[in-house]
Amino acid sequence: MTPQEIEPRLLNRNLVLFIAGWAVFSFSFSVWGVLFNLYLVRLGIQSGSVGVMNGVLSLVMALCSVPAGILVRRVGLRFGLTAGALAQVPARVALLSVGFLPREIWPAWVVFWFIVIGITYAPLFVSGPPLIMQVSAPHLRRQAFTAQAVTFGIAGFAGSLVGGQLPALFAPLLNATLEQPAPYQAALTILPFTWGVIVILWSRLKLAPMAAAVSIGGQDPRPTRLLLFVVFMVVMQASAEGALRAFFNLYLDRQLMTPVSVIGLVNAIAQVVSVAVVLLIPAILRRAGNTRTLAAVSLGIGLCMAAIAGVPVLGVAAVGYIVAISLIGIGVQVRQLFGQELVTPRWRTMASSVNMVGVALGNSGPALLGGLVLGAVGFAGVFGIGAALSLAAATSLAVFSVARRRGAPPPA
Repeated sequence: MTPQEIEPRLLNRNLVLFIAGWAVFSFSFSVWGVLFNLYLVRLGIQSGSVGVMNGVLSLVMALCSVPAGILVRRVGLRFGLTAGALAQVPARVALLSVGFLPREIWPAWVVFWFIVIGITYAPLFVSGPPLIMQVSAPHLRRQAFTAQAVTFGIAGFAGSLVGGQLPALFAPLLNATLEQPAPYQAALTILPFTWGVIVILWSRLKLAPMAAAVSIGGQDPRPTRLLLFVVFMVVMQASAEGALRAFFNLYLDRQLMTPVSVIGLVNAIAQVVSVAVVLLIPAILRRAGNTRTLAAVSLGIGLCMAAIAGVPVLGVAAVGYIVAISLIGIGVQVRQLFGQELVTPRWRTMASSVNMVGVALGNSGPALLGGLVLGAVGFAGVFGIGAALSLAAATSLAVFSVARRRGAPPPA
């Protein structure tokens, strides 16, 4: 198969290599998500400061997503993926070395390397959706996005389960307790190696050059207003996810006094359920379409966040989190397809960049704001902010859907 050919099979060579790397990324991301915030807290960094640090990472991603899209168009999708993955190796090693440095520079050190991760995440995430659109036959694209989501969920389940157990395995070997940072640091040391595997997989991709970014006879103008709506909608929808990612583990650990193994189990169950739900994406889209599916997802996430905020009980928190993560799994994939299918091929990297701007801003907002006001409003207040913004996203999508059904001209 030459780089210019699109193979009619769903699981063609390029898609398999991409999804295999995405699976390793999901495993690594889930282990990191379960453990790294807990590691920082056990070093003595306050929960609010940890939230601000996560918010900085997402904000940097937002600022870099559009430049990353322009760069990827110039240098190619494979370079964007491999360069972004390769840069994660020194960044993770540096973050895990924070405990060996003087305490007074800890916050600055973590923020600096979070900025590096945010910059190098941008081309990695921007490259994915256009790659799937390029290597998949048009009638198989929904299945391709679903395959990516299923793989992400399965690998994420394994990562969450392993991440929840690793500190307990390392603690006796290090003569430490689970209230000390050493078991968490030891557990996280495997992750730089996983990024090396990702680089090897993605370096073997064979992809066609990106479509030219010049307009042809004025027939394909930049869809500016449409892209602005996508940013607006995604920011609000991703805000609930930002609050969950930044604070849910800390909420279970600090307020509900939940054992680390249970935190990992809740994350693992959420990933398993997410996989089962994501399998329904093609059928859901056939019945409801992209816009109404995203509106329903936003409504459901908002209700879950409201339940977590209003009922400080482990069972409610766990169920709310599991349902919300499942809906987020649908939303992430449909969001990408929504943007990719609304534009012509030469605007796909821009649509992907715009989507990532929205995701990163949505993730950074609750993390930064929540970190600053956590002491005043508590975890319930932070989750309540996410709920309100997710419900606002549902409203905006409902209005968008009604406007399109009534024959309003599409944004140009």
